[in-house]
Amino acid sequence: MSLTDKVLDALRNAILLETRVTSLADHVGDLAREVRDIDRRLVRLETFAELDLKPARRPAIEDKR
Repeated sequence: MSLTDKVLDALRNAILLETRVTSLADHVGDLAREVRDIDRRLVRLETFAELDLKPARRPAIEDKR
């Protein structure tokens, strides 16, 4: 393998690596959006659960007899 072939092979590998890194960065961005969406949903569920578990504040019933 000549020096030119080695240089061209290295350039080709660098270009392929850059393409893969770009693709991976796009996938990480998609995952980050999904995690934020899941986090928002979880906060809503926690809020509903907390509101449901709190004891209801009822006014004291006075015996007016």
